[in-house]
Amino acid sequence: MAMALGPFSSTPGIASSMTASQPHEQTWDAVETYFECITTCSLDDGECITRCVEQLRDSDED
Repeated sequence: MAMALGPFSSTPGIASSMTASQPHEQTWDAVETYFECITTCSLDDGECITRCVEQLRDSDED
């Protein structure tokens, strides 16, 4: 059985719509910002990682 791919999906069975919803885009923007933030942190710097987590949490509340 062949599975169709969505227009922006490379994973079988996961279809994407051409028009993404605003909350979905904001979530992905927040996650991308989080990963950019933690890549600037030292692995030993718990405070830096905590700040990144707090930023992600705060962006989710908006």
